[in-house]
Amino acid sequence: MVRAPSLASFGGPATAEEVRDGSQESAVARLVAGGMSNRQVASELFVSVETVQFHLTHIYAKVGVGSRAELAARLRDDTAADVATAT
Repeated sequence: MVRAPSLASFGGPATAEEVRDGSQESAVARLVAGGMSNRQVASELFVSVETVQFHLTHIYAKVGVGSRAELAARLRDDTAADVATAT
């Protein structure tokens, strides 16, 4: 399957798939979207709270959101859209 370049490659917001790329950022995004606090995420990933905050700053900019709730909604919406197109 060939994918068109995402908006992120043109400076637009990233898709949920791009945030879920297997990196530490994707793990932070998934855990935060699941309702964990920065401290809980840090403990789960064996990193500092500051590292979690650093990743969240980049994630928010990539995805084009400004809060945890917006991030969770965006990931949920993009995942639902991916599932709908797959069926």
